[in-house]
Amino acid sequence: MRRLLVAGVALALLPATGAVAATATATATATATSQVLPTTARLTGLPGDGPPALYRPETTLPAAHGWPGPESFPRTSGTGRLADGGFFWTDYLYDDHGATTASTGGPSVTAGTPSFGTYTYPSGPASGNGADIFRAAVLLKGDATYWRVDWTTLADPTVPVAEWTFDRDDNAKTGTSTWPAKAGVTSAGIDTALAVSSRGAQLIDVASGTATRLPVTVDRAAQSFVVRIPASTLTPNGAWRIRLAAGVADKTGTTFAQPPDATPLQPAVYNVTFRTRAQETPKYNFWDDMAQTQALDQGDVSAFSALIRWSHLAARTTTPEARPTGWSDRWYVSSVDLGPGVRTDPSTIEDGQPNYLGRVQPYGIYVPTTYDAKHPAPLTFLLHSLTQNHNQYAATTPNFVQEACEQRHSICVTTLGRGPDGFYHDYAELDFWQVWHAVASAYALDPERTVLSGYSMGGIGSNQLAMQHPDLYAKSVTLAGGVGNLPALVNLRWVPTYLAGGAEDELVWATTEKAEADALDALGYRYRWMLYPVLDHVVYELADSFADAARYMGDASRVKDPGHVTFRWTPRSEQTSSSNQLSQGGIAWTQRPDLGIGTTGAYWLRDLQARSTASDAQVDAISGARPDAVVTPVRSRTVDPTNAPEPAIVTQLTWRTSARPPATPRLTLHLTNVAALTVLLADAGFKPGTKSVLDVMTDGPTRLRLGTRTVQLAAGHHTLWFTA
Repeated sequence: MRRLLVAGVALALLPATGAVAATATATATATATSQVLPTTARLTGLPGDGPPALYRPETTLPAAHGWPGPESFPRTSGTGRLADGGFFWTDYLYDDHGATTASTGGPSVTAGTPSFGTYTYPSGPASGNGADIFRAAVLLKGDATYWRVDWTTLADPTVPVAEWTFDRDDNAKTGTSTWPAKAGVTSAGIDTALAVSSRGAQLIDVASGTATRLPVTVDRAAQSFVVRIPASTLTPNGAWRIRLAAGVADKTGTTFAQPPDATPLQPAVYNVTFRTRAQETPKYNFWDDMAQTQALDQGDVSAFSALIRWSHLAARTTTPEARPTGWSDRWYVSSVDLGPGVRTDPSTIEDGQPNYLGRVQPYGIYVPTTYDAKHPAPLTFLLHSLTQNHNQYAATTPNFVQEACEQRHSICVTTLGRGPDGFYHDYAELDFWQVWHAVASAYALDPERTVLSGYSMGGIGSNQLAMQHPDLYAKSVTLAGGVGNLPALVNLRWVPTYLAGGAEDELVWATTEKAEADALDALGYRYRWMLYPVLDHVVYELADSFADAARYMGDASRVKDPGHVTFRWTPRSEQTSSSNQLSQGGIAWTQRPDLGIGTTGAYWLRDLQARSTASDAQVDAISGARPDAVVTPVRSRTVDPTNAPEPAIVTQLTWRTSARPPATPRLTLHLTNVAALTVLLADAGFKPGTKSVLDVMTDGPTRLRLGTRTVQLAAGHHTLWFTA
């Protein structure tokens, strides 16, 4: 009997078992994503074996030049706080839509996600987003005050103009109401205004019209404008009611230019800040701009203000960040900046490429009223549909939100995915992982109870992400969606899958859902398929009757370290070019080590490498040391006449389990197009010192790692013993 040593594990060839282990190193032409960060580097609340993008620290925004205070901005849009002598506010992202016109341009309209304002930008350096306020801040420092505006996009600093107004006695009956600099809006009680562009600032006494010129610090890296006002020029005392709005600067940089699709009598303002979450309510408010547009249509922005008490700034009072329950929008800093602004041409809406390009990206989050940081909450992803955005479910499905989020005591999250059509592939997938990291940084999450769900494109994304990383999720819920990549469904052995849709669905055909249900049934995997005989794609979503799906989510936990693992992957980044093909479940598999996304492994399999990119690779692994319970499939097909929104045909497969068989010291691997893999022996149930049998069938050279050492296997059948 020939003895081999592998990773401190004793291996020996048993007689008459096939080829001797190859001595040459197998060539891996398709290497999977590099190993994830060590456990000590992960946030509490994140599962193991995600791609590196899930664990990488968030990129830090550059500090603004000319700003002598901290960077203490809140992460929740529509909220402010005090910190270290300053007042810090975060505005909504991509809400710069102005007033209502006859225009229907811009991605917020043509993408199917409506905005209330319909202003567009002049073509060129405005980049479709040039007057969008990201953050604003006021600081009292020494003998001066500082006034700061951060922009979502600053491709060309000459594009935006911002105007502050100060009601310096907080008395609406004094002062005037018309904003200077041709902003075209009013608010009661203005005593002083500060108009700011990259060409300089003007401090305007509105009663006399006298203007004092002040320098502006423009920081293109921080995308900020900062103005310092000496106390001798403007004395900070008492309580001031401040307001702030932005638009496109005229050629002189001193006044607002009229938007190209606005009438001369309409405001020149694209964005008004200091709008609270209570003012921008979520229903039908996809871009958090409903109250803003209504005010701009009337020309009066008095409702949007912040109160600055200079005594609080002088005392360096600090207040905590808002942690609201219910729906809100938060932001994070992406590891990639894809360029300035927004792609606005309607032809880009279904090309699969990113539309929202900048380094700062928003996401929608629902925090249940029962959330307690001492008790980690489950996380539920509600992935948005084609043409929709991160506020889809907040805007249109309040019943589903109550059932899936509030009643299940789950934090729910919707990513923007860089646009309306990313199919959670490539940069849209990167956004998914980075949002997950951001949520885990802010809230206590239970990594054992993560559920994927989504409607239409979001349901396809739910399926795809579950197949790519099945060990991260408790369940997958697909509403009006399905996948055409049926071979990869073998990965969902331990992820129960929900499917639902209308027989009259014109966008995601019922045949696609049936094919997935049939494939899951043939595999003997758990699923539930709800078929509604007369619903189409749009009516099903707007009916907001997803109680059955929420019940299916339940309080499930993911399966950790099962005895039988099957994992199939596509060792190349691939996506069909047709959105119609994708809507029918076309391929959307990302291998982008440069972005930190791609195949990592599954359960106790790691470091997977394919031998060739020409075909899929697959591992079927059974650990006798960790036997699974014996499963008997239970199939049923019924009609539920009481189901909403209409009676449904219910087809499902559940499991009836019986006792686990006795453990056996045997590891079996069937490998197809696998150049290399690692088996985590402890996670597979093998205790140190246990003598066990390794049975491997491979269709080509394979490098197998057990522990810290490696054995090379040629094509064929190998039976070896090892001591863990």
